[in-house]
Amino acid sequence: MARGFPELHWGWLIRQFVTTPKLPIRFYLEAGLFETNTHGDILPQNRRLRDVLEAKGYSVVYSEFAGGHAYENWRDSLADGLIALAGRVE
Repeated sequence: MARGFPELHWGWLIRQFVTTPKLPIRFYLEAGLFETNTHGDILPQNRRLRDVLEAKGYSVVYSEFAGGHAYENWRDSLADGLIALAGRVE
């Protein structure tokens, strides 16, 4: 279970995407290679979410970086995420 959210099991959000109709949205996912012990192994869950979204036909930009779950590790890629999410969704 996710720490701080005892009622929330890992994979809940992923299962929601598996069972619901595809929506006209796109995704930018980014995970640090050192996020394997942070609140329930964020890295493999992000990879699983990416795979499910792509299998469902969503537009997904996925990136991994050599770092952990901290502001200084993702602040420089915020613009990349905004650029990836901008534009027309098909």
